[in-house]
Parts: sequence; C-alpha cells; structure tokens
Amino acid sequence: MTPELTILTLTLNEEGALGEFLSSLDAAIRPFEPNYEVLIVDGGSTDKTLEIAAKSGARVVKQSAPGYGNAYREGLALAKGKYILALDADSSHPKYLFGKFWSERENYSVVMGSRYLPGAGDTRPWGRRLLSQVLNAVYRTVLVCPLTDISGGFRLYKTKDVQAIKSEGPYYDVVAEIIVRLWGDGKKVLELPYLYVPREQGESKARIFKFGMSYLKTLYSLWRTYK
Repeated sequence: MTPELTILTLTLNEEGALGEFLSSLDAAIRPFEPNYEVLIVDGGSTDKTLEIAAKSGARVVKQSAPGYGNAYREGLALAKGKYILALDADSSHPKYLFGKFWSERENYSVVMGSRYLPGAGDTRPWGRRLLSQVLNAVYRTVLVCPLTDISGGFRLYKTKDVQAIKSEGPYYDVVAEIIVRLWGDGKKVLELPYLYVPREQGESKARIFKFGMSYLKTLYSLWRTYK
C-alpha cells in the first residue's frame, strides 16, 4: 500500500538520540494517520545508527552524494507519501504538534513550525539565537518575504509541490532555498508557533562560518530569481 505520509529524517552518527526518536513516532503520528513510512537518509554513520534504524522498520537509504543539501534533496525525491513530514532525529521538533500540521495539510503546500511567531520560543544559547534571527531578518528584508522562520526545518510538505522545486543549496541553506522558492512560486505556506529545544544527545553538525557563507550565496541566487 502506498503510504499517505513519509516521515523524513537525516542522520549522521545519531545512535544516542535515534532510538528514542523512533520509538516515540508511532504514538504521535498514528492517531492522525496510520498509513505512514519512515525514511532515513544516512550520511555515512560509523556508530549504531543504521542498526537502530533497520530494527525499527524504517526504510534506510545511504545518501549517494555528500553534504546535507544532497541528503535533503535525495530524501524528498525518494519519499513515497502524498505528504512529507521533515523531522530532526534529535527530537528538537515537537511531534505532538503533528495533529495541528495534519489538519491543515489540504489547505497549504507547506505547514511549518516557526520559532519566531508570538507564542513560540527558542532555548538555544543567545549567540545562536541571535545569528538565526539576523539570518531570517536579512532573508525577509532582501526578498520581501513575510515568512518568519525561513531557516527552520520543522515542516509538512505536499510531496508533489516540493518535488517540483529545483534547489542547489549544499548545506542547511537548502531548507531556506526550498521554502522561498515555494513561496515565490505562489504556493501557500502556513507557519505555526512552537518551542525549539536543542539536542540533548549527540553533537550539532552546524559549522557557523562555512554555512553562513553558503546562506549568503543562496540568498543572492534567490534575489536574482525573485527581484
């Protein structure tokens, strides 16, 4: 049976967090949509990540090209569901909000979480929060885009819409690129507030300077497209 929903998660040495993440999925998702698959795109883990994923029954794919952007694109392309829920394996995205996302799925191309709407929050250290806020403000200003959390990855996509998007971002900037291209192409996007709580296990894969330069290059490309 073709799944209605694909839950997409990217992994790289997530053995400390993945087991709890996977074990908590069913209780959060099944009451709203029992027909779903879990798709894990792995970037070359050397710990027990693949073993844990396989035991859970997830569909596991080893990414074919390096980099977060390529893994994200590959996951979106391989999704079988009519909708794709993108979640981080560290459980920083609150799965209990899935019901609200799911209830809006037919009305929007993307339903996404925002850390910056009224009622939302971000518990990261102040320096990381500031960088994220500046990044989002720059994107909104340059692109005249109303979205408040362009860099956030907590999203429910309509598969047919997101699979039609061509993206080039090599790192985390792919997430910003895709949402701006969907919005710029006239697709409807709904943002809902949520509290972001950073990972408690594992190590963040972010590298601020390298990824910051990549975000700027992507911003320039988007500005040239939508100016």
